[in-house]
Amino acid sequence: NLMAEIIVDLNVDVFCLQEITSTFYFNQLIDKINDLDSLNQWIGFRSGYGDYQELAYIISTSSVNIIDQPYLILNEYDHYFAYREPYVVKVSYMNHEFIIINNHFKCCGDGILDFDNESDEEKRRYNASNLLKEYIDTNLSDENVIVLGDLNDDIAESPQNNVFQMILDDSENYLFVDLEIANGKISGWSYPSWPSHLDHIIITNELFGAFNNANYVKTLQLEESFNGEWNEYDQYISDHRPVGLHLVINP
Repeated sequence: NLMAEIIVDLNVDVFCLQEITSTFYFNQLIDKINDLDSLNQWIGFRSGYGDYQELAYIISTSSVNIIDQPYLILNEYDHYFAYREPYVVKVSYMNHEFIIINNHFKCCGDGILDFDNESDEEKRRYNASNLLKEYIDTNLSDENVIVLGDLNDDIAESPQNNVFQMILDDSENYLFVDLEIANGKISGWSYPSWPSHLDHIIITNELFGAFNNANYVKTLQLEESFNGEWNEYDQYISDHRPVGLHLVINP
């Protein structure tokens, strides 16, 4: 009930979720959203049908058209993605097409990137980042691409241990829109329990202008709307805050 109210109140076109463990309750959530929202129609997609921590989309079909049904990529490298392969959807908004790639990288580790250990948590995240970049460079080089999710690592740490360094170095083609948040105050980070900033959004250069038009990316501190603040939000919604991106699309 609370999640449905949040989604309707935020008035966002596309939500990308991680760690969705029940198809039954996910479908129930979509029904509740549609019951609450008389102005829009919503549809949900989940990457699997078991009880594992699946990726998911919730999309307002009143504003966004689904071009391709969501699909998984890089399946042969599932180990590096903690058996949660990237979940892709192609949509259109105001006659512009977008590729969204939802992710949930491997958690944990000691903060040290060990290039000689394929089981090292940081090395798995490094490989996942590199594979995603290679996939986009090869297959989606002229597309409006948004890569996001719980990437489970810090984008603001030193280069020698930064699992996203190959993306950060390619500033001509990629932008972490939340880099300023990661370099900012702890109060703005997405994972207060640690605290750390682990949830990121990357856009390709085709969207730099749309981002500059809006210049809006924010960690949504939804706990402020709960009477019990963080403890209540953490109990009922998530131990992460969502990160939101607003793009202004020119005609």
